Amino acid sequence: MKKSRKILTFFLVLCLLVLSGCQKKQEEEATKYSMYYLALSETKLETVPLEPSAEDTEDMIQEIYQKLSEPSDSEEYLRLLPDGVLMKNYSFEGQTVTLNFDEEYKKMNNAREILVRTGMVLAFTQIPGVSYVEFQENGNPMTDSDGRELGPMERSSFVENEGKNINSYVFADLNLYFSNENGDHLVRENRRIHYSSNVPLERVIVEKLLEGPKSDDMLPTLSSNTKILGVSIVEGICYVNLDKSFLTETMSVQQELPIYSIVNSLTDACKIHGVQISVEGDTKVTFRESMKLDKVYQADYSYLETEDES
Repeated sequence: MKKSRKILTFFLVLCLLVLSGCQKKQEEEATKYSMYYLALSETKLETVPLEPSAEDTEDMIQEIYQKLSEPSDSEEYLRLLPDGVLMKNYSFEGQTVTLNFDEEYKKMNNAREILVRTGMVLAFTQIPGVSYVEFQENGNPMTDSDGRELGPMERSSFVENEGKNINSYVFADLNLYFSNENGDHLVRENRRIHYSSNVPLERVIVEKLLEGPKSDDMLPTLSSNTKILGVSIVEGICYVNLDKSFLTETMSVQQELPIYSIVNSLTDACKIHGVQISVEGDTKVTFRESMKLDKVYQADYSYLETEDES
């Protein structure tokens, strides 16, 4: 009898140890947090592990708010907000953290502003009890480039489901715009492509433009040496970030054609109302003689070659 009791006690202790280990593992997994910073290239976010000293929701919000306001002490990344942009205060009500900025916030270039907004939404919505982040300018709702209020933003607005449609492929019928043989007009090449559903269609389109046309009667508008640093769609604007080859390795075509080959191709295939192109995250540059990149370009089919001109 004593022997059976000892065996029973041993198994009970073993079960308690296993349960304790599982609980500890779950707690460790549940307390994984991150802070978000800007890569030195200013083209993507850097994620740094965070161990909050606070435990309840409001104290964690305060802690992350303070960290976002602090300068970066690393030589590997930058803080999200550039110098001169001030987070004036914040509030927390219901499940929403509201961040109030000064007027300098709207002076950021669009590429950086999107990264700032993404990093801040991801930082706050990882806190239990926080589902939304809202942006204000001097106490008024923040608006986009078209004057529309941004409204509350949630984590799913910025994080794609990586497990969805893994290794599946889809077809797309595209209008890709290249140059005619004279280099003075665009011509449309209809193409059906087969691509991985894990790659955004907008990126696939830019990749195909870099590959050049299939027809011998057309010329490429972009150098195949150009590298894509990022392509994303936010609030109806497609942001295309290319390396410096876009500026230095230009093709022998009219200066408007490379810009509108990108804009028209993306607009025809994606639900967007404009495209902004940047070079290594910078929009304060001019392409060729006079094509300024600090603006959002809309599709323009006036450059398309007509039958009379062909």
